[in-house]
Amino acid sequence: MKHTTIVILAIVSIFLCSGCATAQRGAIMRAQNGIKDGDYEFSLRRLSEAEKYTIPKPDVLAEIAYLKGVCYEGLHKPDEARAMFKYVADHFANTDYGYMAKEKLSQVEK
Repeated sequence: MKHTTIVILAIVSIFLCSGCATAQRGAIMRAQNGIKDGDYEFSLRRLSEAEKYTIPKPDVLAEIAYLKGVCYEGLHKPDEARAMFKYVADHFANTDYGYMAKEKLSQVEK
């Protein structure tokens, strides 16, 4: 009986975690759509939501931070945008988002 309970709890944990990752991805997708529509405040809320579902994996964290930088840029908050792009460039240098953040930083410095 004890073994069965442990197995059931393990299965439930797996489903809950995968559900969190799916919800996280959905929040990021809604944020991307908000960015396309120019609704940066909405997008920032969705990105903060995405961070809370589950601890983001490094590639997801890089995406969230980069998108936050894009939002701050759209809201004409250059210091916040620069800080987010620098964070991504420094911590995720060899990823697609790291390269895009470096490009954003080089544009800001011109």
